[in-house]
Amino acid sequence: MKRIFLSLLFLPAFAFASVSGMDDMNPNISSATQAKLDTAVTTYYQHPSIQKVDTVLDIMTGSEVLRKKTAWPPFVGFLTVVFAHNKDHVMQWLSRNDYNMHAQDVIIEALLHAKLKEDALIFAKGEQWEEADIEKLRQAQDKVDLKKLSVILPGHIDTLWGAFFGSGDAVYVREIIEVLFMTSLPSSPDVAVPPGYDMLAENKKLAETTLRQYAAQHKPVRDIIRATMAEEKSSGHKALLKQLLPHSP
Repeated sequence: MKRIFLSLLFLPAFAFASVSGMDDMNPNISSATQAKLDTAVTTYYQHPSIQKVDTVLDIMTGSEVLRKKTAWPPFVGFLTVVFAHNKDHVMQWLSRNDYNMHAQDVIIEALLHAKLKEDALIFAKGEQWEEADIEKLRQAQDKVDLKKLSVILPGHIDTLWGAFFGSGDAVYVREIIEVLFMTSLPSSPDVAVPPGYDMLAENKKLAETTLRQYAAQHKPVRDIIRATMAEEKSSGHKALLKQLLPHSP
């Protein structure tokens, strides 16, 4: 089957109730599977384990979670940092032979962002991709370091949350916080903003919603927001950040 290469991070996503937005996008996934996935992903950064990554990969390929491409970015973010931090284990994760096509595409994208193109090529060959697609993969340019990702579409915010939960690195949350203070969208020749959308407003709305949600659920997110408040010179910015925090610590 011919594969269509696209940058998954440039797909628009307009909200995700939990890590991946499956509740709205994939009604066929059970609430039990949703809860299992959320637990594996959102607790990984505090208690990393190979088993949690196995759980994520199991659900990716054994459910409808990736049926809509707008659900892909947080998986790309999560797997990018997990692969980069566990290079010795990557080939073991890739060796299972039950990945569906959507899961393969997400894994390839994550490997490219993790600068693991050789592993991506081995994986594509093992999954019996057509030679033309393997050659296209071989010629693919390096993907952007997620720590330098410019937030242009809401899917980028989903990706940064995935990367945070895969690493616990504050830089990803700080990038999401910066969206709140943007006055214009960054430009990129590789990103086409869908017509008819106020993407800056969409980004700000998603950034605020998810920061508020995860601040309520995760003390490290609250700590990052408070640290940013302490560094802020603008009283308006400080006030906006304070509103993201729950009333109790």
